[in-house]
Amino acid sequence: MLKSLRHALRLLRKAPGFTLVSICSLAIGIGATSAMFSFGDALLLRPLPVPEPSRIAAVTTSTGQVFSNTALSYPDYRDYRDGNRSFDGLLAASGASFGFKPNATALPKIAYGMYVSGNFFRVLEVQPALGRAFMPSEDQAVERDAVVVLGHDFWVNQLNSNPSVVGSTIWLNSVPLTVIGVAPEQFTGIDQFVKYAMFVPLAMSPRLSGNNLLEKRDIRWLTVKGHLKPGVTIAQASADLTSIGARLEQLYPQTNRDHHVDVQTEIQMRIRQSPPNAALIGMLLMLAFCVLLVACANVTGLLLSRARARSREMAVRLAIGAARGNLIRQLLLENLLLALGGGIAGIAVAYAGTSFFNSIPIPVDVPLAYHVSVDGRMLLFTIGASLLSTFLFGLTPALQTTRMDLVSSFKAADADSAGKRRLWGRNSIVVGQVALSLVLLIVSAVLLQGFRGELLQGPGFRIDRLWLTSFDTTPVHYTDDQTRRFYKDLLDKTRQAPGVRSAALISGIPLLGGGGVSIVPEGYTLPPKQDSISVPNFYVSDGYFATGGIPILKGRAFLESDRQDTPLVAVANEQFAHHYWPGQDALGKRFHMKSATGPLVQIVGIAKMAKYFWIAEPPQDFIYLPYTQEQNQAMTIMAETDAPNAATLAPVLREVVRGIDPDMPVSNARTMQDYYTQRAVKTPDIIAQSVAGLGTMGLILAMVGLYGLISYSVSRRRREIGIRMAIGADRQKVIRMILRQGLVLGSIGVVVGLIISFFACRAVISVAWVASFDHLNYGLFPVIAIPLLLITLAATFVPARRASLVDPMRALRDE
Repeated sequence: MLKSLRHALRLLRKAPGFTLVSICSLAIGIGATSAMFSFGDALLLRPLPVPEPSRIAAVTTSTGQVFSNTALSYPDYRDYRDGNRSFDGLLAASGASFGFKPNATALPKIAYGMYVSGNFFRVLEVQPALGRAFMPSEDQAVERDAVVVLGHDFWVNQLNSNPSVVGSTIWLNSVPLTVIGVAPEQFTGIDQFVKYAMFVPLAMSPRLSGNNLLEKRDIRWLTVKGHLKPGVTIAQASADLTSIGARLEQLYPQTNRDHHVDVQTEIQMRIRQSPPNAALIGMLLMLAFCVLLVACANVTGLLLSRARARSREMAVRLAIGAARGNLIRQLLLENLLLALGGGIAGIAVAYAGTSFFNSIPIPVDVPLAYHVSVDGRMLLFTIGASLLSTFLFGLTPALQTTRMDLVSSFKAADADSAGKRRLWGRNSIVVGQVALSLVLLIVSAVLLQGFRGELLQGPGFRIDRLWLTSFDTTPVHYTDDQTRRFYKDLLDKTRQAPGVRSAALISGIPLLGGGGVSIVPEGYTLPPKQDSISVPNFYVSDGYFATGGIPILKGRAFLESDRQDTPLVAVANEQFAHHYWPGQDALGKRFHMKSATGPLVQIVGIAKMAKYFWIAEPPQDFIYLPYTQEQNQAMTIMAETDAPNAATLAPVLREVVRGIDPDMPVSNARTMQDYYTQRAVKTPDIIAQSVAGLGTMGLILAMVGLYGLISYSVSRRRREIGIRMAIGADRQKVIRMILRQGLVLGSIGVVVGLIISFFACRAVISVAWVASFDHLNYGLFPVIAIPLLLITLAATFVPARRASLVDPMRALRDE
């Protein structure tokens, strides 16, 4: 093997052009694929930073609806925890925002943490970096044990890595808690995205939030995960918990009817929670693999062309007794060196790709653990891609190079007796390269056009001259009455502040999503075994539609007179009205809240469609409810100004809040234009640029492959060209003959690519939500295909011109 390795290195060193082109081609393919893997790893695939992450399973319950709540209530969690036989332990957790103060006199700051069960760290098998984890007794008595474990980043950034923090006191929501430990540096809890600042026992949640949910079986707010016992499968655990769920459904039919429990792996749960992320990653990985195929096809063509020059070498080796298997091993070893070289160079390409993905803006103030990086997992993937590419591009040339007729191989004139068959194979490779590059280019163009079209249509709400600031009264321990009074004062004083034209309150932020409610529309037949429908919604104040620039098409918007003691009302969007009352006027229609026996809500207005989660989303059912008829601790003030720059309202809002409650923490203070630019413009643009970059890489590789094939064809036809020119053919005829060969291959590749693109674009549209099938602009296809044909002619022209310069006498004499 060492001799074969040295020989392979010498051969590659003697052919620097071939080696460089091969390594660069593979670097592009492997690097692009590795960068997409890193993106997918950070977004979806990366395991939890705990020992044995494969044994961590998620426990969810739902009614099977699209927007169904999958969380568990605390009483249900307790029953599953104590009654199962499949888990070493079940933990429960829920994210929360806290008003953090290092001491009693400091002003509070918003910190994002988790309420966790007392066995949280034990189930995950995580030991704190400092101090200790919770003891079992510290989560049994409500409000008794005021202890907290800090997140590592929070300890470093807010407490200056003070090692004596263990045993000290911090204030959360004006409640003193004793720090008992600091989590490990890489630990992110049970969420791969968020770096939580602190972990607080669930038993402390009533005191910190002012709302005791620990005994309410109908309120599902906890994420539950467990550590499977050795040898227990997901199916066995699911069957175990299903039997417990059936018993709970019999015992508590009012709260547990039609709620089915399920056990899933971590990756299954992530895909279920965010299907668009999974679809996006699958699409990008598939396109990147196409680039890798084009790169491997490139190198395969180069190796096949090189096989003719090495036919004598292989013939001599076989003639003196070399085994064919040894020759194949030698050739594959050479290919492995090329692949490893391409993999090493591909790391640089992947690094550039990860830097590009890290520039995706995330317009929230939550500390995120999301980071696309060149880490050990990406390096392992790169090695795997390199080894795979060795067989993709190397096996066929190795087999073909060692399959020959020894007698004909020693004859110069017949050194490539199987040339037509080999040329047919190379032609097929080039056709495939052109087709794949065309598919990549068309897909990227469809994405770009789709996003551009959505941006031209607009989000359906105003984005200019709006300033937003979010509040949460939970950290300052407000009662329900104090919360209502605070938001009323905030809204009234904001409207009276200088520079403010109008203002409104909203429970979420457009394009970042909102909450969801369960309803039962009157006159609508529910699907079997379903007692309600989940619909996304916002709680808003009067004046929201005018401030947000959302037209009311029928009826009215909310009024100050819509209060808790008045009939419940709602405003529905067009899609909701058409969905549940097709062909009817939805104005005045009613629906029940939560269940068929819940309170009735009357639709008093129909609002124009807008975008709620994603700029390219299809029409969504959506309803608006008045915030005055439902208690909400977390709200966002939306203020409109006459000034061109809405940021001028920032100091105005600060003064308003300071005048109401100087201890009230704020978050997500920025302009609506900023949210819109980051969420609706930059993020889709980066996705489209990624696909366009893959298409450009594929095009470059395809043209290199075409150039190499035509150059090889010219070298094989040198004697033929010499004869043609000797009997009177001029240079223009030779150039046209060679150009015709490249044009035919390019045309076949374009036709194949157009057919594949038709189906690929439909698949991409369904994934990216950028357009409908009916509005797919097929005019893009020829717009991209014609320039691609011109580029193929350009790639063919150089070898064609070289062929026209052949000296007939020298060509005949050489042969």
